Amino acid sequence: MIRQPENFPETVKEVRRQLALSQEELAHALGVSFATVNRWENGRTVPSKLAQRQFEQFCKNNVKKGTLAMNEVNK
Repeated sequence: MIRQPENFPETVKEVRRQLALSQEELAHALGVSFATVNRWENGRTVPSKLAQRQFEQFCKNNVKKGTLAMNEVNK
């Protein structure tokens, strides 16, 4: 079983809040389904390694743009 990243559901919610994205918009940006983002936020599923890397890269790109606080990427 894949181990859930520490505080991942809260991190996803906070990233969405800071970027003013809906679950559907974040899902589209990451190339996953709305249901996947919803399940991550509710702690019902954990991201695959690929999805986790995509989320981390998405966050890093938004930090570079200045649209996301650095501390959210490092949680």
